[in-house]
Amino acid sequence: MFSMKLELVCENSMCRLLALVGRNLGGYLDYVDSFKTASECDPYLAELSGSETCGSHSDGWGYAVVGVDRDGRLVSQHYRTTVPVFHDQEGLNYLKSMLSRYSLLSAIVHSRKLAEGSARIVNTHPLHFSWKGFEMWLAHNGLMDSEALSRDLSMSRISDITDTYYLGEYVYRALSCVNKKELVEALKNAARYTKTAMNTLIILYDDNKMITSISFYLTKNRMSNPSAFKYYKILTRNFGEFYAFFSSSLLHYLNSKESIEELPPQSVAIVEINLETTRIEDYSVHTLLY
Repeated sequence: MFSMKLELVCENSMCRLLALVGRNLGGYLDYVDSFKTASECDPYLAELSGSETCGSHSDGWGYAVVGVDRDGRLVSQHYRTTVPVFHDQEGLNYLKSMLSRYSLLSAIVHSRKLAEGSARIVNTHPLHFSWKGFEMWLAHNGLMDSEALSRDLSMSRISDITDTYYLGEYVYRALSCVNKKELVEALKNAARYTKTAMNTLIILYDDNKMITSISFYLTKNRMSNPSAFKYYKILTRNFGEFYAFFSSSLLHYLNSKESIEELPPQSVAIVEINLETTRIEDYSVHTLLY
């Protein structure tokens, strides 16, 4: 039994995710603190690995923040480090300051426990793609089929590069602009390459529009495994002009557990923001199944 659990863990990418979208996010800093604590002591990771002690996500962390400041100017900042998030209070404090300072924004945050690619900056999430004239940030939890993705992209497979790089290339190449329909379709097609999970956080934007997407997709054997499903599921808390999406283990450390719901499996949630009018225009959930 132990060897079976160990094999399952080795096939997984053990990461924690957090996305915050909306206005006045300075009132929700508890989510950042919970992200830090869940990255240091993850009870669901311990259950999945068959360990009696907390598992940690210690191979670096990072974030991307895009939004509008109080003077109406578009801002974009990112941060990546191989230092564990629970040892980087300075980086956390700066993220908190941005959440308090900007009037409308999207933030995606990721802590890593590596599966493919060593613990170095090039493999630390979120990853950036921008060669088409619009920008995309991507963070991912799970494991994709890098060999198949790189082959179908006509790219060389680099052994020490995270599978998320190839996932990002696949999604970004499928887009012609910042478009919800195209993004959903790209994620549907990308899901076919999933080896364990395709839980993603994406910020896609140009000067006029921003889309934040959160996907929760599992292979059939993960769907039927209670410990794996509990570990990978995405929770959400949405009301007014505040949207939060986060990995399941953050719930253990949140001060307020009211109005917490689960994102449906095999789906993607999308928040659309008009950056010219600084208005949240739409929130929708779409299936990733054909």
